[in-house]
Amino acid sequence: MILETGGEPIKRSIGIFDISSRCPLRCNHCYYYTNIQEIPTELPDAIYLKKLKLVRDRYEIQSAFWVGGEPLLKLNLLREAIKLFPRNAIATSGILPIPEDLNASILISIDGSKAIHDSIRGKGLYAKTMKQIKKMPPKSFAIFTVLTSESIKQIEALPDLMDRTQAQGILVGFQVSGTNGSSQLKAESREMAVNLLLQLKIKTPEVLLNTEKSLELFRPSRQRAVEMNCIYKSSAISFDVRFKIKEPCTFEGNADCSSCGCPLVMIQEAKRRGDKESDILLHALFPNRINSMS
Repeated sequence: MILETGGEPIKRSIGIFDISSRCPLRCNHCYYYTNIQEIPTELPDAIYLKKLKLVRDRYEIQSAFWVGGEPLLKLNLLREAIKLFPRNAIATSGILPIPEDLNASILISIDGSKAIHDSIRGKGLYAKTMKQIKKMPPKSFAIFTVLTSESIKQIEALPDLMDRTQAQGILVGFQVSGTNGSSQLKAESREMAVNLLLQLKIKTPEVLLNTEKSLELFRPSRQRAVEMNCIYKSSAISFDVRFKIKEPCTFEGNADCSSCGCPLVMIQEAKRRGDKESDILLHALFPNRINSMS
């Protein structure tokens, strides 16, 4: 499918790209490795870059978010792809070495304590991620934490996680449907989680990157309005590793728009409603860097 209006492509400022379809992990809450969809095979690097330039120019994409799979499995391709956009961010499990010279923001997934993280992602993986984090300069990355029915108990411990990792801050989202749908928070639990996150934001504002306005939008009562104005309907577009457009969003067949858990959707919606802090946060997550764009 090509998004068009009047024969012309609709401009999309944000592109979310699967740069790898492979990952060494099989996390319980993963939206990617489920039986809902087939995993597409990867393109040769040269063809990937050629198609990437085409969709970049077609949709006038300025900000690129690199996901997967595990993006760092395609490090050489990732280095070249980043050069094509002024703003870049990378999501990684953090179990592979993270080069310091990547011209992008880095989001490393940690789901709470060692026990919680390993129960979701696999035994010993917390230690592997922390090993890589210790090699990185302090404040050179952010932590991404997905809240599930298990990890909701860890909200009050997020300041300790930030201290142990020396991260810029923690970006929090909620589980979408995945291989373990039973871990997805019910409405009552999600409401409670939002209250706890807002209390934490007020008490220690340096810990959570999420803005107060964007956290409020995670409430079940706000989901319908968020769904109606989702960034994937106006300013974002997502592609798999073969450049098939993923609909309705990055989560594809696992998306549950009635209980969206994506923090970027909430931050963008808060910005659309006039929240200056959310606008500042988006620029921090996708900083404008000098690249040899071609």
